[in-house]
Amino acid sequence: MAKVLSQLVNTLNTNQTPGPNTNSRGTKACISDTFSGTEPDKLNNFLFQCRLYFHANLAQFDTDIVKINFAMTYLTGVAQDWFEVGLNQEDQGILQDWLSNWNLFVDELHRYFGLSDLVGEAANMLDNLRIKPGDKISTYNVNFMCYASQLGWENSVLCYRYYQGLPNWIQDPIST
Repeated sequence: MAKVLSQLVNTLNTNQTPGPNTNSRGTKACISDTFSGTEPDKLNNFLFQCRLYFHANLAQFDTDIVKINFAMTYLTGVAQDWFEVGLNQEDQGILQDWLSNWNLFVDELHRYFGLSDLVGEAANMLDNLRIKPGDKISTYNVNFMCYASQLGWENSVLCYRYYQGLPNWIQDPIST
């Protein structure tokens, strides 16, 4: 772990220190939270925040190794412990593929710390999605699209599910 952190510090010192940063376009980006591995439903948000940060600082994150090292500094708890084992194995000559490939690193996170049944969870969430009093239709639409994008269902099924989540006062004009 110390070796990877040292590499990260050296890389960042030659570029810029991470944190809220402004790139050449004036975009501010930051990683809002760490990821401990104990709440699988927060993994996708953590990875999204990492990708946003990488896109806002393209010159700084030009290799998978730099991305992985950066993301590992935002791991805590059991997630950090898991990747620490992999780093320690590197010192013993056992190389983990996820140390140099961002996609494999993400797969490793999903395998051990993500939702066990992502499709089933998305289907369940879509099944139970309803517009509640005071909610905006845009909130419903965003949630619907997030869940639907993970399912690969046909449009006819998605249209039915969308309709089912609408309150009666919206369903009635649609059905007439």
